[in-house]
Amino acid sequence: MSKKPLVWIRLREEERELLKEIAYRYDISESDVVKIALIEFARNHGIEV
Repeated sequence: MSKKPLVWIRLREEERELLKEIAYRYDISESDVVKIALIEFARNHGIEV
């Protein structure tokens, strides 16, 4: 069993569809899309990852 914490986020329907589309296009999980977006956001705002 994984010891990673679970994170719940609320998305509007169009955001959920965008998440699904990106995951489908790049053949990755939706959670990976969120992780990549979080890291990219941090880098774009000068936060070292």
